[in-house]
Amino acid sequence: MTKTEYIDKKIQLLFKPLYVRATLFFMVLSYFYNLPVLKYSAIGNNELRLYDLAGLVILYLVIVHQNLIRLYINSKTYFKYFKVFVLWAGFSLIFTAAFSFFKGRPLYFVQACLYYYHLLVFFYTSVVIAMYLRNRKNYKSVASLVLLLAIAESVLVFLQHARIVPFLWNEIYAQSYGSFLSGALGPNKINLGMNMFFSFVFAVGLLLQKQLKVNRILIIATILMCFATIGVCGSRTTYLALIVFLCFLFISKTKKFIGLSVIISIGVITAFFLNLEFIETITTTIENRVISKVSDPTLLTGQSLDVDQLYEDLGSGRKQLSLRYLEYLLNNPLIMPTGIGLNNRLLIHFSAHNIYLSLINEVGFIGLFLYFKWLSNYLFLKFGKVSSLKLALSGLIIAMLVTLFFGEHLYIYRSLFSILGYFLLIVVLLIAPRYYFANHVKSK
Repeated sequence: MTKTEYIDKKIQLLFKPLYVRATLFFMVLSYFYNLPVLKYSAIGNNELRLYDLAGLVILYLVIVHQNLIRLYINSKTYFKYFKVFVLWAGFSLIFTAAFSFFKGRPLYFVQACLYYYHLLVFFYTSVVIAMYLRNRKNYKSVASLVLLLAIAESVLVFLQHARIVPFLWNEIYAQSYGSFLSGALGPNKINLGMNMFFSFVFAVGLLLQKQLKVNRILIIATILMCFATIGVCGSRTTYLALIVFLCFLFISKTKKFIGLSVIISIGVITAFFLNLEFIETITTTIENRVISKVSDPTLLTGQSLDVDQLYEDLGSGRKQLSLRYLEYLLNNPLIMPTGIGLNNRLLIHFSAHNIYLSLINEVGFIGLFLYFKWLSNYLFLKFGKVSSLKLALSGLIIAMLVTLFFGEHLYIYRSLFSILGYFLLIVVLLIAPRYYFANHVKSK
């Protein structure tokens, strides 16, 4: 029996129990439903979410089937590289613990452990789902579920803007985030923005890769709904991600970009013709969040190009935060090789809003190297006949590499909820079909 045959046989046994498949369903659902499902008091008013509970079952499966899962992880570079980063992040918790107890804040370490638990859950969920998708028959149902959940989230957001559905989070979140209407996702703008962006990219990949038998109407509906919801989300980081993705698509495959543009244009024209209210909402949001913030209107018309000024105008103080963070690192050079521990901001007390600087502080140059090696590895995967999925994945990764200079959305901070988990799910869904159409593609 070959290694591949052994893995396939063991995977069939893994997914026979109904509770395993149900757990995967609830994990996928949890990426669209961040509202608390259970509250407790250990380190203040704490909340458990769906991924916290379903994640326990995921880790149970990992322990019970550790040999199979270890073998599978080591057969895929994108899993193997991320596993190394996860292990290093776990090791760095030793530093977090030392700082926490030295500073007399032991609960800070407890909180860091909870975030590390999320990192483990999101990672192993993506591994288990990838194993589930080895069976091509499962792909259509998982892909359709993701598209339907994305549409449902979009509809919920627009129902909120129509004042049919209220703000769903408590008063503390309302005060912190200004009652931002984000459906069942976290109330930080980046949660709605990135969830819709990842869904948009996935739907575009499915649209361009015609061999996949996912319902085309469902795909197009997802593209249009996610595009509209990105417009209303107000997240400038997401706007930048969308621009980078579309520019990459235009440069790489102009014909495919034009086809996508026609679909979006028809949707926009139809919305204007029907005089739908959300068009005004989107226009107002972009006016308030982008256009009115730019000090020199010629920067938006292309008459002049001053990236530094645009960053100053649209960055909400990020430039100053990054400069202060860089100064802090340069004044503390001993931090940089290994960092001071996962989620440890006890020395600087604020986020850099730049994942590269934040990683240097927390897990050092070692952790930054491992993180970048994992993320950039997706660009070098071979896709065989499903080149359109490769196009979508590459555009997504490049968009992340750029926007992570202005945010930490692919990480595990409190305000980010399940963004990292959903990203890992989307890349798995984009990668899986390469095995369906080309048996010669190596497990790389």
